[in-house]
Amino acid sequence: MKIQNNVSVYQGVTIEDEVFVGPSAVFTNDFRPRAQNPDWTITPTLVRRGASIGANATLVCGIEVGEYAMIAAGSVVTKDVQPYQLVAGNPARPKGWVDEKGEVVSRDVDTPPQRG
Repeated sequence: MKIQNNVSVYQGVTIEDEVFVGPSAVFTNDFRPRAQNPDWTITPTLVRRGASIGANATLVCGIEVGEYAMIAAGSVVTKDVQPYQLVAGNPARPKGWVDEKGEVVSRDVDTPPQRG
């Protein structure tokens, strides 16, 4: 795992092996934040093996980032990211598919490429 400077990782976030988290990325753990909430519970987030998260990305809690997925810098991720999927924007939307090295292998956002 490689976590760069100024990354905010809160309780409830699980980051698996070989994940890259770029500078100033932020993970949240409270889906409906309030200063006072006696019923508050952590909303978990899971980042799977090999995923890459770009600088200044924000990941809203309650999502799963699939293995080897790639999140572009500055993206705001509000939904699950499929394995090997490339997402970008605010909110983050599918832009294609990458391989384990992070190279774009397809810009077809609807159909993941065949593996193997």
